[in-house]
Amino acid sequence: MHAPRIASGYVGRALLLGYVLFCLIYLGSYQLRLGTPLALQRGAFDLAIPLLPWTIWLYLSQFLLLPLALFNARSDVDRSRLYYAALLATVLAAAVFLLFPTQLERPLLPQQGITSHAWALLFASDVDGNCFPSLHAALALLAGMALWRRGWKVTAALWPAFIAASTLTTKQHVVWDTLAGLLLGVFVWMLTPRLFRYD
Repeated sequence: MHAPRIASGYVGRALLLGYVLFCLIYLGSYQLRLGTPLALQRGAFDLAIPLLPWTIWLYLSQFLLLPLALFNARSDVDRSRLYYAALLATVLAAAVFLLFPTQLERPLLPQQGITSHAWALLFASDVDGNCFPSLHAALALLAGMALWRRGWKVTAALWPAFIAASTLTTKQHVVWDTLAGLLLGVFVWMLTPRLFRYD
């Protein structure tokens, strides 16, 4: 399949288009989900992981990591690979959200301080479903893979790992969601070069 190459001069426009598509696909799959969502239960591993409200900042840093990886990709080919892998991950995850919807009870949080505003922003802009697989973990891993190829190996290893961990310490996902999201990220990273040719 031929797709436009994401050149360095077009990253801003590509990001804007990608974000619009993400919102349409992600939120649309929630609104159109088929059947009653499965209420996820926290297992022993999940219960052993503490709720750490301050890690919402790590969770939200996803919205810095992905643009950083796109702007600093090693080449236009790597940038295009990351871009289309992220879109493909979103489409595949949305298919699961649509056909096998899941839902997770949101945690009770402190009502004061700047961190409470970050939580309020998250709850206002996100949904309480679309849990399995964790797109947050998948997209963080994809950004990390692109940065690894750029040579930023410490950033590429640690930042996505912190984001993946924050999906659990913020209680936005259970362990299986996060693991499935990481597997989804690996899968689409390997699949994208086989599906797309960048013109």
